[in-house]
Amino acid sequence: MIVAIAAGLFFALRNTLNKYVISNRMRPVSWYYLYMILGLIAFPIISWLISPPVLPSASSMLLITISAAAAFVGSLIFIYALESGDVTTAMPILSTRPMFVLILSFVFLQEFYGFGLVLWVLMIVVGAVLASFSESVGLKKILRSRNLGVFLFVTILYSIMGIASKPVLQEITSYNYLGWWNLVQIPMLLVFTPFVFKKTEKEDFKKNWKKTMPYAIVEIAFLYLSTVAMFYSIKFSASLTESLAATQGMFTVVIGFVLSFVNPKLLAEKHTKKIYLLRLVGALLILIGVYKILV
Repeated sequence: MIVAIAAGLFFALRNTLNKYVISNRMRPVSWYYLYMILGLIAFPIISWLISPPVLPSASSMLLITISAAAAFVGSLIFIYALESGDVTTAMPILSTRPMFVLILSFVFLQEFYGFGLVLWVLMIVVGAVLASFSESVGLKKILRSRNLGVFLFVTILYSIMGIASKPVLQEITSYNYLGWWNLVQIPMLLVFTPFVFKKTEKEDFKKNWKKTMPYAIVEIAFLYLSTVAMFYSIKFSASLTESLAATQGMFTVVIGFVLSFVNPKLLAEKHTKKIYLLRLVGALLILIGVYKILV
């Protein structure tokens, strides 16, 4: 459970870095391709140096492919949300992911820890939603959003990622899993490139990749730490891992609040006192829910 919370911290650091780069350095799709190319090459090498590769069974390889495909497609759709500016609508919806995982893990993995835990998970979900609100987000806007169905689809894809992973993690280590998980995404990236990596993205990539490379290296470090921690925790419980990893909302609020005072231009966002208070309430609900689960 502590490792799952650590995953939430690394995800929060990664999200903060993404926000900074996209606001100040590079377009979303070209940035996505920069760190994905680095990660898909580096992660299998690093993982298999730590834990020598073990060939999974055919059924496990199928589940790895399903999980990797769900994560890849979900991330690509989310990147387009960042491009269009709909991320403010997307984040509250994506924050409901632990709720979907709770249901799917009960159906497919027979995970159930009692109705008391369900209550604390729901509290974490509510807190995560509140922590992701901004001035441009409202319940009516979310419900009326043309992309509501798309973001719900992304949330389900991310949920499937964790559910498909747990059975395989009973067979191989999280490092081995992460190596194969990234390896199978390489052909996916190549297949999608002609459709998403258009002329504008190519020009932006050529212009900015060298000066953005240090940020990409930090990005894949956060990404590696967060994913290996997440998969390590999922081995024991998919529902608890997703719930505790939702602490990324709490960590993001704290990091964003501090950076807004240090230099508001870093993240290109400045909120009203009402929004900061709402996010603080969300962070406290997450903290209470996590504490109750831990004890």
